[in-house]
Amino acid sequence: MAKKIRNFAAILAISAVVGTMLLVLVFLLPVGPMRRNVEKSVGDMLKSGDEIPEDAFSKYLWKNRETYTDAIMVQNAIERLPDKNAYEHAMWMYHYDLEEDVWTPEDSLKAFCESHENVSNMYLHIYARYWHGYLLYLKPLLLLFSWKHVVWLELAVQIALMIWVLITAIRKQNAGVAAVTLGSFLFMKPLLVMISLTMSVCWILTLLAVEYMLLHHDRLHEKGQYPEFFLIIGILTSYFDFLTYPITTLGIPLCCYFLLENDRAWNNIKKLIGFCASWGIGYAGMWAAKWVIADLTLHTGTIKDAIWSIIGRTEAIGGRPRMNGGFYVIGLNLHEYPVYMGIAAGILAAVAVGLMVMIIVMGRWKNVYAQLLPVVVTAAIPFAWIIAVQHHSALHARFTFRILSVAAAAAITFIVLIVKQAKRSQKS
Repeated sequence: MAKKIRNFAAILAISAVVGTMLLVLVFLLPVGPMRRNVEKSVGDMLKSGDEIPEDAFSKYLWKNRETYTDAIMVQNAIERLPDKNAYEHAMWMYHYDLEEDVWTPEDSLKAFCESHENVSNMYLHIYARYWHGYLLYLKPLLLLFSWKHVVWLELAVQIALMIWVLITAIRKQNAGVAAVTLGSFLFMKPLLVMISLTMSVCWILTLLAVEYMLLHHDRLHEKGQYPEFFLIIGILTSYFDFLTYPITTLGIPLCCYFLLENDRAWNNIKKLIGFCASWGIGYAGMWAAKWVIADLTLHTGTIKDAIWSIIGRTEAIGGRPRMNGGFYVIGLNLHEYPVYMGIAAGILAAVAVGLMVMIIVMGRWKNVYAQLLPVVVTAAIPFAWIIAVQHHSALHARFTFRILSVAAAAAITFIVLIVKQAKRSQKS
């Protein structure tokens, strides 16, 4: 335990220092070419009103894609105050907006590009409580490509990663991992994920985590390095994600672990608790490191701002009792799914429940509960997250609903494990 604590502390400290240095370095890049590249496609990427395409498919994409947060990310990438140095930018994360008290990112980005650095009619805001690690790749890409081309490039990366996971899973004779990973993706409105800078971050991190597990599971398991692995996933999620649907980077890899490693019930339950704690320490610890570094070096007041933000994001919605409000917000998130996805989720749940009833009736529960118990607990994680941070989950239900894909991943894992158990029984 003492060794693990030292490892965790060292990894967190190194991550915070390296993360800060990398952000400072990308803020040294010239923003002039980035702005010109953004200007080339800002009109296309922020289409509205009469500019919306006429065909149904394109209209659906433009109507539902997350341009609000994408616009914030892009403007953060091209912002540069002449009287502020790179370190101040990395810590404060300056952002001009047309409004003083509310955010209007799409209109503000358009105005920022059209004004050619004349921001006299705009208000200066800061966004210091996030790391904004996505700038590590977004700024260099915008230096070379337009915003539209960056989105297409990121789409190609996601498709390549999904194919890589599928091929690796088949080669490792564990197609169930691919079924769980790619099957759960269907419950994220996948087309909208693939064409959004914001929504693709957690999905790309999840794919990378699953691929690494497929390639190095034996070493991670034998050397007891899975706690550090989940710690690093939490750190990377905190650093790159914009608080969209982060819990998927924990839940889906957990499901894949249960397919890769068949342990006794209590071992898996203990590992589930340990891995969740490791991810949580990495996620919260890395986030807190940003607040501490910013406050200690520039007296930004980020810690105070972050604490008030946490209080606001986690308060019960609409003055309701917490559990009552939690169930209400779960309903809001479920409502984001189209009817056909609700039917698919119902079928998936019915198959899982039907298999469980069959197992109990046939008296085989003792043979499989060891594998299924941690999967059932994993399925509850997204619901617990929504109840805990229900204000944020209600305010941004249009994208937070994607954490429910963890429950879908758990249901698919449940079915795959039952099928595997049935095959083993037939052989014996």
